[in-house]
Amino acid sequence: MNINFNFLLIGTSLSLIPNLTRAQCAVTDCQQLGYTSLQKCDNGLKCPFGEYWACPKVEEKAVLGECTGYAKNCKIGDILNSDGTCSSDKISGKTPIGVVVYIGGDNCGQALSLKDLGSMYWSTEYIDISGLPNYTSVSALEQDFNSCDNTQKIIKQGTSGIYQAAWATVNYVPNSAPVTKSKWCLPAVGVARSMMNNYDKINSGLSKAGGELLPEPIVHNYWYWSSSEYDNYYAWVFRTKFGGADYGGVAYDTKDRMAHVRPVLAF
Repeated sequence: MNINFNFLLIGTSLSLIPNLTRAQCAVTDCQQLGYTSLQKCDNGLKCPFGEYWACPKVEEKAVLGECTGYAKNCKIGDILNSDGTCSSDKISGKTPIGVVVYIGGDNCGQALSLKDLGSMYWSTEYIDISGLPNYTSVSALEQDFNSCDNTQKIIKQGTSGIYQAAWATVNYVPNSAPVTKSKWCLPAVGVARSMMNNYDKINSGLSKAGGELLPEPIVHNYWYWSSSEYDNYYAWVFRTKFGGADYGGVAYDTKDRMAHVRPVLAF
């Protein structure tokens, strides 16, 4: 009898231990449980012990065509996707629209289009555009990163029949990103300098994205128009890679000469 009684007592006490343990370890602090938001959110869960919410993580994205500081999440040579995200390689379910070629100290970026728009003239008239700075020294010129401000000033000066290069960039829009309509720009020379300095990274990104590669430096006549102006008669052109004394850098040319156009998009 005593043996059986002791056995029953032991069995009863062991059965209570899990319940006691759970009672002692229960957490009712919302923040410890992961409910960290004081604001209600879409698809969020409310803490049962207070006015806190657990909110799903929202992927940070750029606003295409605007500077929001998102470029801090990107690197030169990264792919810019149509959903406003950067990636180091092509990702299933995302559509590339450009490759990052410039990131400023303000975390504003510019991405190069995946295609060359062809050869055309900067302008058929010789006018010093009001509000568009004149750059006559390379050191000052390479501090011009205002691709889109410059482009807007150019198109306000005249029609697409006169200012073909600037209008071609504004009218460019990839089928995968209609939201970027009218937001592409003619690159300023400061952005072009970043392209020259990061030629290999950018071409690697273009290759991954399925874009048109920048030309090799041995292609002597492959110059691009910039949005940077020299004076009423000349505008600046650039090449995308140095290749010795015969190849590269920047130069100014008459506005009615032919050069290639490759748009950039701010983000």
